[in-house]
Amino acid sequence: MSAYFRIIQEMESQVSTGRWDNLDQFFAKDLTYLVGHLDAKTGTEGLKQHMAWQNQLVEWKGHEIHLVAEKDNALIIEVTSFFHRHEDGTDIKLPCTDIYRFNENDKVFDWRVYADITPFKVNW
Repeated sequence: MSAYFRIIQEMESQVSTGRWDNLDQFFAKDLTYLVGHLDAKTGTEGLKQHMAWQNQLVEWKGHEIHLVAEKDNALIIEVTSFFHRHEDGTDIKLPCTDIYRFNENDKVFDWRVYADITPFKVNW
């Protein structure tokens, strides 16, 4: 297991449970966070805003990891993510690819989430 993968596992356990007090240990100040078709968010405040918005729509139930690959300063993880939509109680499975780019201090400065998140809402 790579050092980058361990960093992401720890970060994920904190972000997914709303423990956002120590995000600076994982993310660079100039973090760019981009999910699907949405506008990019910047910094840990932008990440928190996105997670708060997402948590109003769905509850993340975990994921099944299919691929972990690392090249230079990038970590790529392919998963099927599981969510529960609050609006109507529907369970959702989403294929997803996350790409994390790390700086020289082993902090994520660019996080891209490639997934179709339109199922988060019944009607956009």
